[in-house]
Amino acid sequence: MKGYDDAIAFLGQWGCFQQVVFFLLCASITPNGFGAFTLVFVTDIPSHHCAVPDVNLTDDWRETIIPVKVVNGKRELSRCSRYRLDVVRNLSAQGLIPGRDVNLTDLEQEGCVDGWSYSRDIYQSTIVSEFDLVCSEEWKQPFTSTVFFVGVLFGSFFSGQLSDRFGRKPVLFATMAVQTVCTFVQVFSASWIMFTILLFINGLGQMSNYVAALVLGAEILTGSVRILYSSMGTCFGFAVGYMMLPLFAYFFRDWKSLLVALSVPGLAYIPLWWFIPESPRWLLSKGRVEEAEAIVKKAARWNKVKAPGVVFEDYTVNKTKMHSKQHHNVFDLLRKSNVRRATIILSLVLFTVTAAYYCLSFNTSQLHADPYISCFISAAVEVPAYISSWLALRHLPRRVSIIGTLLLGAVPLYLIQAVPQSLSSLCVALEMFGKYAFTTGSSQMFVYIAEIYPTVLRNTAKDFDVDSEFDREPVKLLEDRGDVVKGGGSSDDTGCRVLDQLKLMEGFVRGTKEDRKIRLKTEVHNLDSETMKDYDDTIAFLGHWGRFQQMIFFLLCASMIPNGSSVFSVVFFADIPSHHCLVPEVNLTQDWHNATIPIEVVNGKQELSRCSRYRLDVVRNLSARGLVPGRDVNLTDLEQEGCVDGWSYSRNVYQSTIVSEFDLVCGEQWKQPFTSTVFFLGVLVGSFSSGQLSDRFGRKPVLFATMAVQTIFMFFQIFSPSWMVFSILLFMSGLGQISNYVSGFVLGGEILTGNVRVIFLSMGVCLGFAVGYMMLPLFAYFLRDWKSLLLALSLPGLAYLPLWWFIPESPRWLLSQGRVEEAEAILRKAAKMNKVQAPQVIFGDYSAHSDETKTHSKEHHNVLTLLRTKHIRDTTVILYLVWFTLSTGYFGLSLNTSQLHADPFISCFLSAVIEVPAYISSWLVLQYLPRRLSVICILLLGAVSVYFIHLVPQSLSHLSVALEMLGKFAITTGTALMFAYTAELYPTVLRNTATGTCTMVSRIGGCLAPFMLQLGVYFKYLPYIIMGTLAVVSGFAVLFLPESFRQPLPQTIQQMPKRERWVP
Repeated sequence: MKGYDDAIAFLGQWGCFQQVVFFLLCASITPNGFGAFTLVFVTDIPSHHCAVPDVNLTDDWRETIIPVKVVNGKRELSRCSRYRLDVVRNLSAQGLIPGRDVNLTDLEQEGCVDGWSYSRDIYQSTIVSEFDLVCSEEWKQPFTSTVFFVGVLFGSFFSGQLSDRFGRKPVLFATMAVQTVCTFVQVFSASWIMFTILLFINGLGQMSNYVAALVLGAEILTGSVRILYSSMGTCFGFAVGYMMLPLFAYFFRDWKSLLVALSVPGLAYIPLWWFIPESPRWLLSKGRVEEAEAIVKKAARWNKVKAPGVVFEDYTVNKTKMHSKQHHNVFDLLRKSNVRRATIILSLVLFTVTAAYYCLSFNTSQLHADPYISCFISAAVEVPAYISSWLALRHLPRRVSIIGTLLLGAVPLYLIQAVPQSLSSLCVALEMFGKYAFTTGSSQMFVYIAEIYPTVLRNTAKDFDVDSEFDREPVKLLEDRGDVVKGGGSSDDTGCRVLDQLKLMEGFVRGTKEDRKIRLKTEVHNLDSETMKDYDDTIAFLGHWGRFQQMIFFLLCASMIPNGSSVFSVVFFADIPSHHCLVPEVNLTQDWHNATIPIEVVNGKQELSRCSRYRLDVVRNLSARGLVPGRDVNLTDLEQEGCVDGWSYSRNVYQSTIVSEFDLVCGEQWKQPFTSTVFFLGVLVGSFSSGQLSDRFGRKPVLFATMAVQTIFMFFQIFSPSWMVFSILLFMSGLGQISNYVSGFVLGGEILTGNVRVIFLSMGVCLGFAVGYMMLPLFAYFLRDWKSLLLALSLPGLAYLPLWWFIPESPRWLLSQGRVEEAEAILRKAAKMNKVQAPQVIFGDYSAHSDETKTHSKEHHNVLTLLRTKHIRDTTVILYLVWFTLSTGYFGLSLNTSQLHADPFISCFLSAVIEVPAYISSWLVLQYLPRRLSVICILLLGAVSVYFIHLVPQSLSHLSVALEMLGKFAITTGTALMFAYTAELYPTVLRNTATGTCTMVSRIGGCLAPFMLQLGVYFKYLPYIIMGTLAVVSGFAVLFLPESFRQPLPQTIQQMPKRERWVP
């Protein structure tokens, strides 16, 4: 029978198809590199000793309460014991000096009953410090890694059989998903038990994912490219991930932040499903000849070569069916003498290589060097190892190569014990040399196993032995080829020729390129409405709620979720924790230490001064003289000074915010509200420019561009070294925030029709926003550190990349640009999705006026058009006022949540939840009530609510919160109404520009809202009075707007003046 490699020889070895498969599979291995060794940092044991509570002890006794022990010839504090605290406190009260008056070795010791104090010199936290895995619980630390590898063991065992049974590709992506999801969920572990369970599940996908990718690539690629991929390609992908790990760990010293950061790349691999094909070799082994041929023929088109009419002519129906019925499992590896012998030997070798490899890798944090540098060196040494394995596989017999690398790894490890401790660098060098040898051997073994086992057992064998894969015919070939096991030889002699090349993405999701480039856009430009059928009537054949509309509705709503969580993240990451001047560790009695910070009365309550303390040199002198504050010294007579040594911030609510990170207090306090203003300035600029860009270049490009800007700059904020850099990045993030919201809003409004459009504009996008808003306090509750919070909030942006191929452009906009053919093509695709018949010519009237369309498409409109004529100008100015009022009230009340009389997380959640009924109300109002009447009533309801707040006595704080939430309900409802109202008032050629500039003006209100809240310092209720007054004025102005209830969207500027006004 003609060999597989011979059958697909016409493809060549390094065409476009092979290049895509090679690099994508290599890239898919990268997360394994840092996922496998995260435990080096996550489970590292920081320096620690027993915690000493804040009790009255002299500095001498506080410094000596922890016994000193000699460990490995070095003196260090005891990690698990201290002198009995009650005894030490008594001796300290008697004025005795440790070491002089008291022999410390005579004192009784006790365990760390008050917990442990962990050093933060290297890590902010690890699971060891999180769950106290020290002393009697120390066994849990190494056992954690064991649990992970037990998961790897089980995953390797089962995934191989699943891969041989159900295919390489499904198992590849399933294990990738398991790995990504469990890594992320581990962040929320409430206990060590929960963490280890999730770690076990994570391990199920780790090595299994690596093996599935290795086998898949090895079966697709051929010749020298296969050797290069199996020996260097995947290994380099792994090494790159490994080398990235210390970089991530260096910037994320907290174990939760590190795990979140390492789970991010998994989302980026979702689109690869449509690019990485199944293995044709595996398909042939299952008798699925037609599918295998389809893949190879696709590959031929990619490589621009001609495929024969029948590629696999020798795979007869009977023979294929016979083999396809033979299901194989792990027991086949032990059934025959020849196979059993090979399996046992390979398992022993791989056990040795793998044990040595991971032992040396996990030992990096214990080397005589910085753990981050050590980890990087340990990762970097793999690069020459993989190059060496590739060269060995190309030019040397397998057995000779593996024997040589095993001996080469054993020798340096034997020599380490002979090196004196003074030559620690030599020990590190020998250990790295051993790591180099075992890494080389590990890489070679994967290829060796793949070459020995046939397709039907390759993945099972790799997982049984610890993974790898290549191809052959059925199992019978292995039994007939005893020389493969007994002899060496090159891969061309002993290797089973990898099955073939891929079906290369089944047409990239079973569709043509045009299918994925569907662009649905909006409305007509300036065509004569008397000679042209209305757009909504023209596309009525599609219906309102087919599969096409459902896809657009839910995807665009989902794209709004990150906006809700990011826009109010400033509530948490810029909140001001309780703070006071830092008192350095100096010789002060406990009384003077407690009295160094003055007491001030703020809003009728006594609290520690935030910006001053009594002069430290004076206090130190009084303490040394034995005077007691308040009894011997009148504190009000003491001179005060600023916080020259910095501030001490409470961690009761937050681990850190940008306020505590950059000390935005006292003299720098203006920067805290200005931070929010900077964000809204970015939103303002983005709203202004994105609207015009969207009207000029299309809705879809601007939607995704602003989404990318928002995600990328939010992520970069984590690395801000100063408040200035943070603010610049926050401004850039703001550029994409509301611009993304408006683009999605307009895009959906122009694609959808009838009641579905009303639901989308009034409820759909708003509920998507509200879901994101409600998720924010959940994220903030579990991630109390501002960097972790921003990282978690930036993750969803990656998940929206695949939406580019599903969300189309607006057909209305395409028509307004004279691109009739593209608009028709989109609607025909929509008709196919909805399973309806499209007319032969959809836009007949548009085609008849094609010349006119092209002429009009050259007439570009900009923001000045909104002020050009009296009618448009009056409408625009009134809308600006209303938008400004609603935005000021909305952001003023939303940003004030952390100051309410409740837990900030619950307050924020309530503020978010209240938006759900608000959006439902707006939908009902838009369905049944006139626009002007609705907006006026909503504005007055909001005004009355905030006016009444200052009449409520302080004892009824819950009533104040209820009134504030009622005001938030009204203003949120009004905001949702105004989005729909504004879209209905302007024509297609101005709709996005008008909506964008209205939101731009509203952002001015958002910029001023943080400073308006600061006016409460002078008069507590002044911000509410301002918001209420603006609402009343705006409500009166709305009377002069046109009514748009139950009228079609205007298509031209000429249609706007046709609307009747009602003025009382």
